[in-house]
Amino acid sequence: MKVLFVSAEVAPYSKAGGLADVAGSLPQAMASYAETIQVLTPLYGQIDVAQYHIKPTDVKGEILLGDEVIPYRIHQTSDPNSAVQIKFVSCDRFFQRNGIYTESNGEGFTDNNLRYFFFQLVALDLILSGKLQADLLHCNDHHTGLLPALILAHHLNVKTVFTIHNFLYHGHFSKAEAALLPKSILPYLSTTQWDNYSALLEGIDHSRIVTTVSPGYARELLEGVDIDSESHARIVAARGKFTGIVNGIDTNYWSPGIDPLIPHHFSSNDLHGKEQNKLALLSKTGLDPDLQAPLFGSISRLVENKGFPLIVELLDDFVELGAKFIFLGSGSPEIANQLRKASEKHPRHIAFDDRFNEPLAHLIEAGSDMFLMPSRFEPCGLNQLYSLRYGTIPVVNRTGGLGDTVEDWSQNSGTGFVFSPYDIKELRKAMIRAIKVYHLKPDWFNLMRRAMLKDFSWDQSAKQYFMLYTS
Repeated sequence: MKVLFVSAEVAPYSKAGGLADVAGSLPQAMASYAETIQVLTPLYGQIDVAQYHIKPTDVKGEILLGDEVIPYRIHQTSDPNSAVQIKFVSCDRFFQRNGIYTESNGEGFTDNNLRYFFFQLVALDLILSGKLQADLLHCNDHHTGLLPALILAHHLNVKTVFTIHNFLYHGHFSKAEAALLPKSILPYLSTTQWDNYSALLEGIDHSRIVTTVSPGYARELLEGVDIDSESHARIVAARGKFTGIVNGIDTNYWSPGIDPLIPHHFSSNDLHGKEQNKLALLSKTGLDPDLQAPLFGSISRLVENKGFPLIVELLDDFVELGAKFIFLGSGSPEIANQLRKASEKHPRHIAFDDRFNEPLAHLIEAGSDMFLMPSRFEPCGLNQLYSLRYGTIPVVNRTGGLGDTVEDWSQNSGTGFVFSPYDIKELRKAMIRAIKVYHLKPDWFNLMRRAMLKDFSWDQSAKQYFMLYTS
């Protein structure tokens, strides 16, 4: 089996979200199952080609986009530790920029649709010319949503899998933009009720198999949770090819026993280092060094859907109960301002850092007692998986992948505290339950050990993807 995995971002080379983590890890985990597995992604200007030993190849070509001929060249990394060939599409016009999707001010590039039209047409050109061989094409999110239709339009014997990482982002494009595509694809495209096209829905319509990043998220999409009626109808029409597979995590990078970014290592058999990391975290963030007080950690994009409207409302109440909070993340200026004011009001109980800080992220996972993740919706989520591995107990809403990966606590079972429905009263109750169990030390240590023994490695997910591939 020859697999080509196509993604707009791939960690560690380029990253804007969880898609990069999946594209960086899943193909590596799949390498033992496939004859060859190759990854195709853009060569963005921010990628350090020297650091990753990325060099140009002899493979080059031209793409016709409308009336314009645009050249490309393929680069490749020579990482001896990688079992996967990572290939990069180089095109100065579309990819030689500082951002992946956005300007420095956060605004999306105005030609994003054309950029990813071009990227997908390069993938098609490589297959048509035989420069890349693929029995199966694994596409990801709207940036690659047109590839299944392009494969059908050219009558290629290539099977397609399309993974939805986040249904929020459709990649809508206009009829004028569609006119730039090869005419052969136009009969396959369906306009939406807004008289435009959705690259995401096209991927669903024309792929052989559609996956989401958790069974819970697949179920919510099929039930029409928080999506428009037309999108729901097209999902229901594709019901027979829908499935959900939980994302995995890199258990070598996120491992409390060997993590080089935390000062004290620990395991489910020896939790002593957990408390030492908590003390280091409290010291680093300037919080009151009382080890007996419960400490909630949060690492997240600062957007409403991550539950921050609920969290901000509850901070004063839980500070009065003695709890402490550490927030790491950037995004909405309004939410950032609310967290900053809360940290200024309670400097010994609340800390906030809005900068990208990977060492602090690892220390928060290793040193916090609970991880606060009350997302209104969450396709899969990764931080709750990191938290389980570090014995940091998640407090989550029962939605998408959070409901699939965190089991609500009871006396002798469970790995976290799960609430439903999404409202402030239910979150309050879940946090109070967590604090009560935290003070019951034998129960809390058992809970931590159960959480740390859960296996969310990519090996488990890779086996499920391989069964899909072979089907």
